[in-house]
Order: sequence, then C-alpha cells, then structure tokens
Amino acid sequence: MRKVLFTFFTILLSVVLSAEYLLVDDLGRLVSFEGEVNRVISAAPAVSDYIKYLGLEEKVVGVTDWDTHIDAEKIGNLVPLNLEKTVSLNPDVVFLTGGFQEPEISRLERYNIKSFVINPVNFNDIYRDIVLIGSILGEREKAQTLSNKLRQNVLNIAKSSFTWKNKPTVLYLMVQNNVAEIWTAGNGSYINELIAYAGGLNLAAPYTGNNGFLLVGPEFVVAQNPDIIIVASYYEGDESAKNTILNAEQFKNVKAVKEGKIVMVDGNKISQASPSLIDVLEQLYEYFGENR
Repeated sequence: MRKVLFTFFTILLSVVLSAEYLLVDDLGRLVSFEGEVNRVISAAPAVSDYIKYLGLEEKVVGVTDWDTHIDAEKIGNLVPLNLEKTVSLNPDVVFLTGGFQEPEISRLERYNIKSFVINPVNFNDIYRDIVLIGSILGEREKAQTLSNKLRQNVLNIAKSSFTWKNKPTVLYLMVQNNVAEIWTAGNGSYINELIAYAGGLNLAAPYTGNNGFLLVGPEFVVAQNPDIIIVASYYEGDESAKNTILNAEQFKNVKAVKEGKIVMVDGNKISQASPSLIDVLEQLYEYFGENR
C-alpha cells in the first residue's frame, strides 16, 4: 500500500511540475509556461527590482550591464540584446519591459526563447506585476503577500498625508545640461501618484503625455512657481540636475529655487515603476511634511 501511494504521489508531482499554464503579460500577449521556471534572464533593471523584492535572485542567470540589483552574469546592453550570450545561458524565460524593448520579442522568438513583458505605469500595475512575476517563478502565495504588504505601506503613508491641511506644490523635473528642454510627470504617470501619496500637489497633474510624461519649457516652471522641485541623482555625489536648475537664470525667482527646496532622490529608483518606489515615497513624505 505504501509503495502504491508513493507511486501515486510521484506521478501526481510530475503532472503538477509539467502542467501547462497561461499568463497574460503587460502587452496583452498570452504566454505559455510548462513546469518549473528556474533559469531567468532579467533584461531590464526594473524587472530585477521585482525579483529582488521577491527574494528570488537565485533563479536569475543573466542581467544587463546596467543592472545594480542582482549579481549575475552580464549579457550586455538592454537593446539590442546579445542573442549569442542570451542563448548560451539557456533561459526558461527572458523578462523584458515595454516600449523600446518590444522589438526584442521577435528576435528572441527566432531562437525559440520565451519572453514575458512587464510595462507598469502606475502603482496598481506594480502590485499586479509582483504577483505575475512571482507566479512565473513558482512563488505566487509569497508574491501575493509581498504585494499586499507594499500596497498597505503605500496606503498608510497616503492616509497620513491626506490629513495635512497645507500641502506643498511640487514639480518633478528631468533636465540635462540646460533647461531649454525639461521633462516632467503629469496625469497618468506613476510619479504623479507618488507625489500625491507623499502629500504634495503636483502642478503638472492637469497635463499629460506618453505614459503621463511630457516635455515643457522653462516658462512652464516659472509660471507654475512650485514650492518644491524634485530631481534625480544617479550616483553618490551627483548633483548635476540640481545645479542646472539652481544656476538657470530663468529660475532665479522661482520659489523652490530661491528657498533652496530642491530635493534629490535616487534616480535608479524613481526612474522605474517598481517596488523600490516605496523608498522614494518615504523620503518625499518626510521632506514634504517638513516643508509644508
């Protein structure tokens, strides 16, 4: 009898491990999986942030040269992917992000390599993609728990900032060597949500663009006259964006510039809709609370 039961459970386990299941990625593609997924290439740092948040880094066999989240074999640039290197790592799936990486799907298909695309544009997408990636990597329950935990942490901060009577006006600015062209985040962007949850009033909220991001000129910033300006810093000691704004003659009368209220956040975290945004949210919540 014991031998019969052992044989039954062995067969049952093999059926479970080989069972096919289907998931829809963020491009609306139906992607088929069969059995366990143990060899993953994360072809975008944003995806690696999800996998690290899930604590499943051991399943990653390759990352791009730009990845700061997971220590694994380097495969080169985000685009075009080094297909020779990718094929050599024999991945069960390659995770991509939407937009500029979408052409890589067909290139991978020529080598019968499965891809799965995430393209989160808001916080709800982040919560969902945690569960999606966790499900693919065989840890759906753990992923659901961590997704709920992140959602609750965000909600707790938003509930607290909601009670503030005076909220600072804010702009998130992306600049390079000058302020002739400036990108900001408006309605439909995860940064618009980020600012609101942290207790700020995003002055770009009435405007939108591709995924909520839009190109503006210096006159827009002058007209909006924010209390606080947010900029990204991509490495320790990087104050290039902050200095560009502080030194711009056009901004000398902007309130945030006159009062020195330019807050720098980690560019590697704010530049992608991923779990690490909670760190930026906590930083902005504290800063907004002290400067309202």
